[in-house]
Amino acid sequence: MPEKWGYGSQTQRHSDRYLYLPFLIVAGQIVVLLLLGRSWFCTCGFVRLWQGALDPRQNSQQLMDHYSLLHLAFGAGLFVWLNAIRPHWPLVRLATYAIASSALWEIVENLPLVIQLFGNDGSGLHYSGDSIVNSLSDTLFVLLGFLLASRLSTGLAVAAILFLEVATYLMIGDGVVAGILRIAGLRTEIA
Repeated sequence: MPEKWGYGSQTQRHSDRYLYLPFLIVAGQIVVLLLLGRSWFCTCGFVRLWQGALDPRQNSQQLMDHYSLLHLAFGAGLFVWLNAIRPHWPLVRLATYAIASSALWEIVENLPLVIQLFGNDGSGLHYSGDSIVNSLSDTLFVLLGFLLASRLSTGLAVAAILFLEVATYLMIGDGVVAGILRIAGLRTEIA
């Protein structure tokens, strides 16, 4: 292709890496989760597209659950934040950072110490870590939220984030804000 189209230019080669980096990041996420002893699927013996009931055997084990909405909101929040601090970056580069953020969170969330913290946070919502399929689905929802927010105004994206947080809280009594408050309260009791 001619140079004027950008093919072969340094800028094009620089941008191309953001097309394959997400696959390497997700592969790394899978490897670390396997090393942490996470199962690919729910150990309950079946796979569901949606887990609507709060069942200790299936929480964060199926493809989607109420927490998928919070991952959608997280992705939207990442777009708002990353686009605000790096408005000149192309969307593919911003999306790569969003995927990396999600993968990092999914790894941290499945560390034994964090599983214990979330599992004993006083909410009554049993948490024993994610299945790998659920973790990958969570990362996909972050990317979907990111891409949806990229099509909305900042105000609408923030409104969507707040709506998803409140909707999740109303459905299952949990959310990012509720979790932070529970953990902060738990840490106060421990100290």
